[in-house]
Order: sequence, then structure tokens, then C-alpha cells
Amino acid sequence: MYDAEGNSAPINPLPPVVILLVVLIAAVEAIFQLGEAGIIGGATGPAWRIMIADQFGFSNAAVYLMWDTGQYPPELLVRFVSYMFVHANFVAALFSVVFILALGKFVGERVHWLVLLAIFFGSGILAALAQAIVMGPTMAMLGAGAASYGLIGALSWILFTEQRAVGQNGLRAFRLIAALGVLLAVFSILFGGHDWFERVAGFFVGFGICALLRPVAGAGLTYWRDRMRRGRNMDI
Repeated sequence: MYDAEGNSAPINPLPPVVILLVVLIAAVEAIFQLGEAGIIGGATGPAWRIMIADQFGFSNAAVYLMWDTGQYPPELLVRFVSYMFVHANFVAALFSVVFILALGKFVGERVHWLVLLAIFFGSGILAALAQAIVMGPTMAMLGAGAASYGLIGALSWILFTEQRAVGQNGLRAFRLIAALGVLLAVFSILFGGHDWFERVAGFFVGFGICALLRPVAGAGLTYWRDRMRRGRNMDI
């Protein structure tokens, strides 16, 4: 970033929406840490994480209950979003913060802030829904893992289009997700769990949303509008 005098700033500022997402995650985790340390909350402080997770974590059982009854109360629908800000432990929250800071900065500098939010929340919501459908009613989700991988999907699409624009094949754009995919596979084999599915789903959702809202380098939805206009003109 450069000022009017032509001097470079030492650090490019983070997009405001990235800061907001990180602050929300960090604030929730800070409350949990203070409660677990006994600084706030008294005797119930150490149990706050479990209590909040039960109330605001994503519950597959709640999804199946809504499908079975045909009723969609707000207190259950909000879980599609709220679970992203409640993590199982400090390390999980820290990883989410690091991912969002790094990936959110890259993506946020190349797309509109509304597109960034659409990628983040769209990946988290649709990955949770896919996880519920595939894994059944007994599972649950916490944390911004799926949404963070949605940002990886967006990063991959952006790099792919930028590399294709200069005549490259674009395969290098997928090195990050390939490396993380190997790590997910290793961790799943060693420790079990179903986290890999929600993260992979988040990646593909983020990739797709970014492809829709930023189809080529430097273009947004106007690209599709222009394509439709050209198509109509050709028909005429």
C-alpha cells in the first residue's frame, strides 16, 4: 500500500470484514478461557463452553427434527451460523483465526466484502447441511473449519483464473488444498473423526461461490450479465 508521497506502508491493512470475523471468534473464545480459568462466571464458568455449544453448536439431530416436523424455529436455524463462532477448544479457535486472517486478507483484497461474506457463510452453512445429510442425525459441528476451507476454495479459484489469464495451466492453484487434503487424510486415519468431510465440502462450496461471483480475474456478476447479452444478440 502506498501513500500520497509514494512511501510504502509496512503492512497492508486487513479488510474490515476479516477483522470483524476474527474479533467475533476471538471474543467468544476469550470468554470461554476466562470462564475456565475461574476469572468470570463463578462456579458455572468452566461449563460455559459446553453450555454454549449445546445451545448454539450445529446439531444434525436438530436438522432432522426440523425435516420431520416441517417446522423451522429461529432458535434452531440460527445454529447454521452460530456454530462457526463456537470452538471445541483454544487450539481449534486459534487455527480458525490464523486461517481467516491469512486467507481472508488474500481473498478480501480481490473481491467485494459482500462476496467475501457470501463465501465464508455460504461455505459454512452449505457444508453443515451436506454433513448432516451424509453423516446422519447423530453428528454435530463446531467451529469455523468449513468456512475457512471455503476461503481456501475461493483462493484456489482466484489463483486458477489469474494463472490461466497469463497462459498457465492453473494447476499450481490447487497445491494448498492438495497438501491440506493429505494432512486431513492422515489425521482421519490416525485419530478418526468426520471433520474431513465438512472441510472438503466447505472447500468445494467456497470454490463454487467464488467462481459464480468472480468468474474471471477482475470481473464479478457483470461478467454473466454481459455473457447473457452477447448470447441474446447472437440469437437475434
